[in-house]
Amino acid sequence: MYRSELEKIYFQALYKVKAPSLINDNISINGSTITIVKNEYLLKNDARFFVFGVGKAAYEMAKECEVILKDKISGGVVISTSVGALQYMEHFRSTHPLVSKKSIEAATILLEAVEKLNENDFFVFLLSGGASAMIEKPISGLRLEDFTKISSALLTSGIDIKALNTVRKSISEIKGGKLANQIKAKGEVLVLSDVIGDDLNTIGSAPMNNGKFAHHIIGNNEIALNRAKEYISPKVDIVEIITTTLEVDSISASAFISSEIKKYDKKYDSFCLLFGGETTTIVNGDGYGGRNQELALRLLLANCVSEKIAILSAGSDGIDGRSDATGAFIDFEIYKKIEQKKLYPETYLKNSDSNTFFKILEYDFVTGITGTNVMDFIIILKK
Repeated sequence: MYRSELEKIYFQALYKVKAPSLINDNISINGSTITIVKNEYLLKNDARFFVFGVGKAAYEMAKECEVILKDKISGGVVISTSVGALQYMEHFRSTHPLVSKKSIEAATILLEAVEKLNENDFFVFLLSGGASAMIEKPISGLRLEDFTKISSALLTSGIDIKALNTVRKSISEIKGGKLANQIKAKGEVLVLSDVIGDDLNTIGSAPMNNGKFAHHIIGNNEIALNRAKEYISPKVDIVEIITTTLEVDSISASAFISSEIKKYDKKYDSFCLLFGGETTTIVNGDGYGGRNQELALRLLLANCVSEKIAILSAGSDGIDGRSDATGAFIDFEIYKKIEQKKLYPETYLKNSDSNTFFKILEYDFVTGITGTNVMDFIIILKK
């Protein structure tokens, strides 16, 4: 029930933080003048302009830069997990969420490229979530195997992304502004934020943030959810963005969302509640799933849906933990299916196996990699 409408709300939010919107809203060219956000740069005859990028959205954003700037781009290096080639830049495919040999190769290629820039060159650097794993140069004395073990333990520990990236920066020779230290050219950094509060010291472990280069947040969870609100507003009595900074464990998140649903359910015949952020979850079993599917499962057990209320919890990057899903739906009809298939939700929750649970019921939400990342969307719809 309402599944197609929930999907439409999700994709409206997503579109606003995908490459076409992000780049067209922030980069333009008029003759030899390139405008980055609101700053104009005149490219003289001997001037060179480069595009660099790292993160889940880097490839798609770089492709859009090519559409706009064409042969004004003198070169560059873009690192992502996407498949595809670029005309004016080198594209290197790295790994995520764990650091690998490819991450070290990618960092080496990027460092060599930026070190060749001179004082007269200008560049734009496209930074998005996922960059932390995609480029890496471990500190002296730390082997890749040790680095991988540390990263893997952190990812399953349940700590928030700020704490995670603090540790990552301390054991890296490229993060925490250390990449920026190697660059002589002038440039600006366009940032797609995947962290609470858009903290520039946290996004992608801040490879360019040493105060030397201006950073601009061009996309985040709030921008996405405002687009979702604009889309659904004519169709319901009220739309509220409850928060874009949800940063608690899935148990606390479930309790908070449940209380908000009850509050609005008493007052309105129809509504849409929007929550953004990133919950945490501790992996207890060997099952498949992620924080969005676990949250959906906890909301199911909290009896948050009714004949008129349905929910979608999904990641904006298209990936939810250890699964091929983006998230999961729940609605009133799911209870009947659970009974028919004789499933026990609590068992799946204990084994961190939410994906298997929703897949059996055909309530998993699968989009594939979206090419962007602004944390998660939780959408509650009553019609």
